[in-house]
Amino acid sequence: MLLKVIEKRIINEFMDFIILFALKSNGDYISGYDAIKYVNRRFRFLPSSGTVYSQLYAMERDGLLRGVQKGRCRIYRLTQKGREFVDSVLRANGNIQKFVSMVFSVPNGNVDANGEWQ
Repeated sequence: MLLKVIEKRIINEFMDFIILFALKSNGDYISGYDAIKYVNRRFRFLPSSGTVYSQLYAMERDGLLRGVQKGRCRIYRLTQKGREFVDSVLRANGNIQKFVSMVFSVPNGNVDANGEWQ
């Protein structure tokens, strides 16, 4: 149960990266519905439409995505700024993983059998 809570929190917090990486690997357009399906397939987690669409709108405002209306659907594509951002994150991947590992490491490595810091 705790693991699912942590997974959900991480996925929601990094939804922008997940969407950007999906676009980078696909090189295609993505709709909000497609992003929801992608997250569900990849992580076995169904994000709320509000979370996904607010991320898409924010990334469009930041110039990372460009959205166009196609009928009732709005689809998004990476901009040059978005591609450069994804590339810089991918280049820093090792450092990001080290940092996340530090966040989840035990200070001084000392925890007793009751889970108390020593």
